[in-house]
Parts: sequence; C-alpha cells; structure tokens
Amino acid sequence: MGSGMNMARVDAPEHAQILDDFRDQLLIVLIKRLGGKITIPISEADNTGGNLLAMSVDIKNKTFNFEVKKKQ
Repeated sequence: MGSGMNMARVDAPEHAQILDDFRDQLLIVLIKRLGGKITIPISEADNTGGNLLAMSVDIKNKTFNFEVKKKQ
C-alpha cells in the first residue's frame, strides 16, 4: 500500500498530502469507533497481503464506505 500515493506525489504533491492527511483522520475515526484504544499484533499487520481495501463515497448520504476484499 502507498505506491500509488508515491506516484501521485510526483505530479500532484498537494493532492497526495491531502490524501495522507485524510488517511490519518480515517485511522483516528476507526480507532475511536473501536473504543479509542486497540492493540494489533505485528503478525496480523503482516498478514494483509492477500487483501484490498475498497472505498466509495455516497454523496447523497454524505458517507464514506469501506470494504476489505480478498485479492483475486
């Protein structure tokens, strides 16, 4: 994860920075939803290679939608 962001950084550094900041905000929101404090084993973080994170925006309902999917 992150290689696409690094490629975008070359031609659009301001957009890449906005997305970096947004990613930080999303992590804060997700951890708050999980009770404000979590512990993740390193092995669990290392075991994400077979997954993708899909994101969509629902303008009508003003929501961000995320779904973890298996790589095909």
